[in-house]
Amino acid sequence: MTQNHSPVTELFERIAAHWPEQTGRIQPAVILLYRSRDLLLEDLEQTLSPFGMRPADLDVLAALRVRPTPRQLTPTELYRSLLISSGGLTKILHRLEAAGWIDRPANPADGRSLLVRLTRKGKAQVERVIETVITHEEQALAALSASEQAELARLLGKLVAGWEG
Repeated sequence: MTQNHSPVTELFERIAAHWPEQTGRIQPAVILLYRSRDLLLEDLEQTLSPFGMRPADLDVLAALRVRPTPRQLTPTELYRSLLISSGGLTKILHRLEAAGWIDRPANPADGRSLLVRLTRKGKAQVERVIETVITHEEQALAALSASEQAELARLLGKLVAGWEG
């Protein structure tokens, strides 16, 4: 592999060589978005590992952190806002509660359910971790100038808005 080639570049070359009828139809931007997502997630997993966290843990803690005091949601509100299954959320909540980052007080509006509330320890954890995550995100985008980053954000925002309707 030459210095200017990446696995994605090689994929495009293989498509051109061995599936030429699709060369003009396959969208390089979509493949690059998938690859970017994979690389960002891999980097985030490595960044969070020393903190004893996973990306989904950060998602939950951050979702609670941006709520007004007492920084709590029902599990239903939480899994709908994060777009994960309730079963998947349950596993995450058990892990976060065991770490002391959330607690599960009774829901005064519905005695059959519990709330999910960010603890002081969880607030401190997410605030400490987010600094490291932001630094890694800045490094991930360092190949782009500030104006290119703004343009990328604008274009991705437009794309996401189109998908979300």
